[in-house]
Formats: sequence, C-alpha cells, structure tokens
Amino acid sequence: MVSEETLKLQLSLKCPICGSNLQLIENSTYIILGCPNCKIYTRMTKKHIYRSYIEYEGNKIHLKWAELIKELYIRISGKAHLEPDES
Repeated sequence: MVSEETLKLQLSLKCPICGSNLQLIENSTYIILGCPNCKIYTRMTKKHIYRSYIEYEGNKIHLKWAELIKELYIRISGKAHLEPDES
C-alpha cells in the first residue's frame, strides 16, 4: 500500500496494537497513517481531505489538522480491533 512515498513523518501517536510510534506518509494520492512494525495502515485521499478538512477564509487556507489526525487514528484503531489475537 505504501508505494511512491514522497514524505514520511514519525509521530508521537502510538500504535494501538504494539505501542510503536505511528508514521504519517504522503504520496501523490493519499495521506496514510500506519505502523511500520505491525504493518497496519489506513489512508484517505487528498481529494477527500480537500473537501472535508480545509477551510477557506478569504485568501487564507486552514487545514483542520487535529480533526484529520483524529479521524485517521480512529480508523486505525478500528482496524486494530479487527486483527485476530495471537494468544
């Protein structure tokens, strides 16, 4: 899923499965949140982000960063609960 990477940021958010730091990855189409250790990822198209998480105020553009990261984290947490237990 993580192809043609253009930007990768290490975040302080922790993986809900293993506790490793999550990474935010950007490519030409998606913003991806994932754990490089567990290999769980969730993504959102930039087109969706432009429609839902950007406010235009005159000639200023504001990215609703906290809301975007919260939504991605909720998605990845949901995927973590779907992973089978290894016990």
